[in-house]
Amino acid sequence: MRSEFTIESLEMVISGINAGIWDWDFDTDKQIWSDRFFELLEYQPNEFTPGYENFTQLLVHPDDKEIVALAVKAQLEQNIPYNVQVRLRTKYSGYRYFECRGNAKFIDGKPARMVGSITDIHERYSLREKLSVVFEHSTDAHLLIDDSGILDCNEAAVKMLRCKNKNELLLIHPAKFSPEVQPDGRRSDEKSLEMDRRAYETGYNRFEWTHRRLNGEEFPVEVTLNPVHIENKKVLLVVWHDISHRKNAEEVIRRNEAMLAESQQLTHSGSWEADLVTGQNYWSDEAFRIFGLEPDSTGPNTELFSKMIHPDDMHLYNSHIKDAINNLSPASFDLRIVLPDGKIKFIHAIGKPFVDQTGRVVKLYGAIMDIDAQKKNEQELIKAKEEAEMAGVAKSQFLSTMSHEIRTPMNAVIGFTHLLLQQDPRPQQMEYLNILKFSAENLLVLINDILDFSKIEAGKIEFEEVDFNIFSLLENIRSGNIHKANEKGILLKLDIDKQLDLTVIGDPVRLGQILTNLVSNAVKFTEVGEVTVSASVANRDKESVTVDFEITDTGIGIPTEKTGNIFDSFTQATSDTTRKYGGSGLGLTITKRLLELQNSTINLRSKQGEGSVFYFSLTFKLSETQIASKENGSIANTQSLKGMKVLIVEDNAVNIFLMKNFMKQWDIEYDVAENGLIAYEIVQQNDYDLVLMDLQMPEMDGYEATAKIRFLPDPKYATLPIIALTASAMLDIKDIAFQVGMNDYISKPFTPTELYTKIAAYRKK
Repeated sequence: MRSEFTIESLEMVISGINAGIWDWDFDTDKQIWSDRFFELLEYQPNEFTPGYENFTQLLVHPDDKEIVALAVKAQLEQNIPYNVQVRLRTKYSGYRYFECRGNAKFIDGKPARMVGSITDIHERYSLREKLSVVFEHSTDAHLLIDDSGILDCNEAAVKMLRCKNKNELLLIHPAKFSPEVQPDGRRSDEKSLEMDRRAYETGYNRFEWTHRRLNGEEFPVEVTLNPVHIENKKVLLVVWHDISHRKNAEEVIRRNEAMLAESQQLTHSGSWEADLVTGQNYWSDEAFRIFGLEPDSTGPNTELFSKMIHPDDMHLYNSHIKDAINNLSPASFDLRIVLPDGKIKFIHAIGKPFVDQTGRVVKLYGAIMDIDAQKKNEQELIKAKEEAEMAGVAKSQFLSTMSHEIRTPMNAVIGFTHLLLQQDPRPQQMEYLNILKFSAENLLVLINDILDFSKIEAGKIEFEEVDFNIFSLLENIRSGNIHKANEKGILLKLDIDKQLDLTVIGDPVRLGQILTNLVSNAVKFTEVGEVTVSASVANRDKESVTVDFEITDTGIGIPTEKTGNIFDSFTQATSDTTRKYGGSGLGLTITKRLLELQNSTINLRSKQGEGSVFYFSLTFKLSETQIASKENGSIANTQSLKGMKVLIVEDNAVNIFLMKNFMKQWDIEYDVAENGLIAYEIVQQNDYDLVLMDLQMPEMDGYEATAKIRFLPDPKYATLPIIALTASAMLDIKDIAFQVGMNDYISKPFTPTELYTKIAAYRKK
């Protein structure tokens, strides 16, 4: 018996499935849509005329029209049921996904009627589409796995495992994508069964795993296992997240932390952070060790830390921290801390403030360094420096005292020798006086060598820039050494380029000292033959001239093995050189250093038994002033300086007696003051042209006396020429003399010519 449904029951079924019904009569080409059909499309029945043409043209999405047309054609021509999923345009919600179904009734083989439904599947379709996007476009590998193998996977899995395509991957058993043993030492096949079991028991499992690509490369992943049901079968949804970058980053962090810890331990430095809000401190392990504490996860609280700061340095610590916070600037300072065992240690602290978004300082972070050994070394160095300075002062004072004690009587010896030589002595007396003069001058050379060497070592050498004639200077040097050469029966020759009869700017005293050292050495070490002093122009332009100097002798020469150190201090060519020829061994050292200070170099060619050649080059600026060579020479000691009035300030009776004789010889009117205090009083009572001021005197020394004279109200005392006289070897005597207002300087012992030249330079024209 055939069952029939009532109209009421059919209406209830249609309402229950929430579908719209449509009926299409092919004879009339008219369609009827149910009310629910209109409701699903958000139209009122009177707002839209049903029909195939209106449906396809106005409601179906343009990209889906062909799907509808082909499905209808297949129904009508092949009697294939009409079933499509397409997008229809609703009145308010835009395009939504609908499932359209229909069946045709055929009469005599021709379609007569077609009835069907539409169902809103938009939410279900969107969810499936989203899941498809997640599955196919995720960067993580997604796989469905059961006991038989891999059921499905996404494209990310294909790329991750380096397979050619999805089909290749699905043919491979999952076990092939794992190494035999995992990093923890367990076999992959055993451990994977345990991981699957946990997932089925708990419904979820996440863990790290090492996988292997098809090319054999291993890589770390984070695995997530989720049991799911597909077609009534329980399978695992497996997600692999490649954590290679994370692992590499973790390894870099681990390595950096290890390197930081190692470097901090090696350099005895630690890092720290102080939270000003919570009061909590965080220290590195080495920071704990520096403070004599066992490393902990956090640092000591602020109160405990403060107690470890040395009480005398607490104000320093607070001051620097306060400045860092107030000025938002880094702090860097040394600090003493007290270790748990009571020992005191020096550390260097560096701190920097950290501000939040409101600009408030909420943290301080920085580093500390153990500088205890460094500080102790510094203290030892300071102590050694102080001891060295004290030794230097003692040395200077010794030199000054001994120089004063030696040079003061030397001044009398040389001065009176000159006076006696000028008084027509008998021939035998003349011989004795010349020997006396020669011996005194040799002793003076030794003293001056030692003082010059000390000045060079102390960096006190200064070079003048004055006009002088090179030709004349060389002639004077020859004249100064010709007597010794004649005594030895050797020739002393000059070979000077005529172009050098010109005026240059430089220091004639230091150049003379260099040449005199070399020429006197050449004469000293030559017994037979000659000594030649050569000078030639190496280069000349509008502003300067470079001169090549060469001193050649036929003397004893220098052994080859000694040429390398002949310029060293206190060095002679052979062990008996000093005994045979005398000298301090400083002459060549001073010569070398003086040339180096002028950017030049002393060079040597020598052969033992045949002679030596010393040569060097110097560049001088050309002077616009022309000084003829004939104008150079010593000033006669007998020239009168009548009309000058000089105050001699000297406490040594012998020197006073010597100075009086010179003054009388040069027709100079003079007065004598035995100390600076008397000089200060006398100078206000008389009108002097010049004051010869000794520096070391009782009551008041020359420095103080000069300073007091300069402060006298009468303007003439500000310009009164005052020449310093001293026998001291202190290296800064000249500087101090000029600072207190002295105009010039002359060192004892001096020759009559030196004294005369200094006095004559200040004679009123």
